[in-house]
Amino acid sequence: KTAGHLGRCVQRDGLAPALEKIEHADGLILGTPIYLGEVTAACRALIERLIFPRITYKTEPRSYTERRIGALFILTHNAPEGAYAELAKRYQGMLEGFVGPTRTLAAGATLQVNDYDRYGWTMFDPAERKARRETVFPETEKEACALGAALAGDEY
Repeated sequence: KTAGHLGRCVQRDGLAPALEKIEHADGLILGTPIYLGEVTAACRALIERLIFPRITYKTEPRSYTERRIGALFILTHNAPEGAYAELAKRYQGMLEGFVGPTRTLAAGATLQVNDYDRYGWTMFDPAERKARRETVFPETEKEACALGAALAGDEY
């Protein structure tokens, strides 16, 4: 957070080239499963490295973001549909504040494996999960494609 580095991550590691590409991108699509009630550690690390350098700790300007881009944040999980709406909203707020206008898409009650019996997972109804994969997932996939197309256009 010093002159010459404002809004940029100073860490020079394997993630630096990806952060550079995001800086020049027309949009950003992030996707992550939810494990233990939170986004994956890798996704969280990317978001932290993307956002933290942009925080000014000033009343004005609040962000060092030079160029805002649209973002799409996709979450998948095996909990019932809507279970992580608040989590999605929290990440949407972070991304909107420091990256640009953000939309979220959460897909719940996903099919985790093809053979639940193999793992002895009795908590889920395999037939219901497979039927959902056949009927609901294609619609969710269409929604994701439409959101991605909107991100690429002027609809954000």
